[in-house]
Amino acid sequence: MILHMIKKELLLYLRRPRELVILLLMPFVLITILGFALESINGQETPNLDIKLAFIQKDDIEAAETNVIARIEGLPMSEEEKQAAIAGIKSANPVRILKEDVLDSPELRKMIDVNYVDSLSEKEMDRYSGIVEIPAQFTEQYFQHVFFGGNEPPEMKLKINETNSIQGSITKDIFTSFQEEVTFWTTAQSLGINADQLRNKMTSNIGLTQPVSEKKTISAVGYYAIGMSVMFMFFVAGNVATLAFEEKSNHIFDRILLANMPIPVFFSGIFVSSFVVSFCQINILYGLSALIHDVTWPNLIHYLTLSVMLSAMVGAFAILVSAISYRLNSNAAVQVFSSVVIPMIAFIGGSFVPVAQLGGVFEEISKYTPAGAGVSAYYKIMQGYSLADVSTQLIVILVITVILIMITFVIQPKRGENF
Repeated sequence: MILHMIKKELLLYLRRPRELVILLLMPFVLITILGFALESINGQETPNLDIKLAFIQKDDIEAAETNVIARIEGLPMSEEEKQAAIAGIKSANPVRILKEDVLDSPELRKMIDVNYVDSLSEKEMDRYSGIVEIPAQFTEQYFQHVFFGGNEPPEMKLKINETNSIQGSITKDIFTSFQEEVTFWTTAQSLGINADQLRNKMTSNIGLTQPVSEKKTISAVGYYAIGMSVMFMFFVAGNVATLAFEEKSNHIFDRILLANMPIPVFFSGIFVSSFVVSFCQINILYGLSALIHDVTWPNLIHYLTLSVMLSAMVGAFAILVSAISYRLNSNAAVQVFSSVVIPMIAFIGGSFVPVAQLGGVFEEISKYTPAGAGVSAYYKIMQGYSLADVSTQLIVILVITVILIMITFVIQPKRGENF
């Protein structure tokens, strides 16, 4: 009996190829447009800033290290203390760290073109976004300050070309951050912190972006593949509810009642057909995104599990809207759902804009909305998280689905009622 209802609903849907094409073509077009248009905002590519930096080094760091080491070896201290100090000199030279670990890092190498020169004329200076000058005796004075104290710490000289405000500002920020790290960890070294720890800390925050985990990063196309697909899943519920109300308008529902078909079976057919159409839609969209935009899933089982639960929630929305339209004897409920409710839950859920950019209470509320739970769970699964990591979102989807089904069971028309 229920199989006949499912078949009937699916056949009604298949006879509307225009709606099917819209539900598949429209989200894919939006995925492509929004993804490529906003790649520069949400993408992971390092921007091409074309920063030109002149590096003038008047300091002989090797000779300075030799002089300081010779002085340390003549101090009345244990051999272990001497070796620790010498290791600090060799591993925590600020000039070497700046040149090799900061400016020559893969991340900054893409943005900054460093030219090592002996001197520059006034005319040549205008060609650079910034000019770094390491004064003579810088390294020796630095280590004298660290290990022996007494003298003021030396300073690197940085000149910024004010005509290139963006490049100059970025250059200044990099060197300000580097100098703050050097100052802070110079003090730490004097307190006896391990030299290797000192060197690692000095380079960890300068010009480098260190991910908090090794999870996969998501491109703008990948994000909008999730956002648009989840939003258009809810339009399936609206379209199915429209077809269900047409059945009532055409007295098909009355003939089904005359055939002694239980009303819950009728609505079960709507639920399952919505589930099937929604599940097929989401898989076709992600299949096209994988083929054309290389949007892939690390674990298909996790992806399919979430897709099944979301499709079930779409089916629950379909029967609820259908039941309301039957109760009101009007298609107004479907129209409000499609034109008001869906855009609202899509916006709150992050289909248009990542809710992390809005932050605060809005981000927290989004996790507990139908679209927000789906977008958040898909996003994490695409990054490589497990189902346990998205358990909160899965519970939200399950609870919403159950509540919608229960409400539908309460408000669905009863046999013998006038509606």
